[in-house]
Amino acid sequence: MTDPTDIDGLDEDEALAGELALRVLSPAEEAGARAREASDPAFAAHVDAWNERLAGLAEGVAPVEPSAWVWPRVEAGLTPPTAANDNGVVFWRRWAIGSTGLLAASLAAVIVMLAQPAPVPVAPTPPPAVIRVATLTLESGAAAMTIAYDSATGELYLAPTDKMAGDTRVPHLWLVMPEGGVQLVGAIDGSATSRHSLGQALSGPAGAANAVAVSMEAPGHTPAADHPDGPVVASGELQRL
Repeated sequence: MTDPTDIDGLDEDEALAGELALRVLSPAEEAGARAREASDPAFAAHVDAWNERLAGLAEGVAPVEPSAWVWPRVEAGLTPPTAANDNGVVFWRRWAIGSTGLLAASLAAVIVMLAQPAPVPVAPTPPPAVIRVATLTLESGAAAMTIAYDSATGELYLAPTDKMAGDTRVPHLWLVMPEGGVQLVGAIDGSATSRHSLGQALSGPAGAANAVAVSMEAPGHTPAADHPDGPVVASGELQRL
């Protein structure tokens, strides 16, 4: 069976068309690719072919209900909500009982992101690699971002859609821990693909976290490491690849 997301052996145009269909290009690269799609029928055909492959992959994944422990553990780790943070708590409750059947899109984006070269720390006996992926969705159900975490290198990959672009607030990424509570990763770019090297203090929690979330914080403000101050706008469960 042919893997619809396999980019090995593709020429440069087909690979670029695949990255455009997966929405993992930077804004500048995507603008250039869109312009070429509009003017180059052969390139546009490659993009259409990728879109058809990915649509078929997503249709083959059945919806998955989140585990029953998700909301109680998230709720246990949060302090009583203030008026300024009510929207975040309401969102987390709705997300906890919603569907998370977007893993197919996550897998496709991860394949492209992990294919990009990156420095690998030298280790005498590296542990077996564990790739964990998640698709973060907004309250509306729209996909906001795909992330992947490589436990062997401590690398975190983020591929946002355009759903958070233009917001004047700064998105911050959070880990939702299995024992309850949340852990701040830090400010992220909500409009462009990026790669982050997590330090030792975060690599362990990132490997153990059950879910991830994004809050929107005021520019120049950094919330406490265990509680967001701005509203939580997107969340998703982490799954092993």
